[in-house]
Amino acid sequence: DYERAQEALANGDFRGAADLLATFSQTYPGSPVAADAAFIRGQAYEQLGEMTNAARGYLDAFSTDPEGPIAPQALTRLGKSLAAIGQQRDACVTLGEVAVRFPASDQVLEAQSAMRNIGCN
Repeated sequence: DYERAQEALANGDFRGAADLLATFSQTYPGSPVAADAAFIRGQAYEQLGEMTNAARGYLDAFSTDPEGPIAPQALTRLGKSLAAIGQQRDACVTLGEVAVRFPASDQVLEAQSAMRNIGCN
């Protein structure tokens, strides 16, 4: 299921990928790739322009494995998604957490850039 969803995303079938990943997350909640699946689900929704669902995917990815390898990118994408749905204050707080939690990550610059773009103080 996970591999089929990755293929769907790679082929531009964002709705199919999102649906497959939602099913995967419900079917295999403790899966070792649960955080990755949630992140990819967020990407699929982002491509569809469904930013609220994208934010949920990124939040799930971060919450599933807050210290894992995908966590800094999930937190950055969550912040950007929150900004896109008009939740600027939450976006700024979330993006600010990237440098606090993951100071050595390459996502720090991305998060700081996003903070400047949305006007965080």
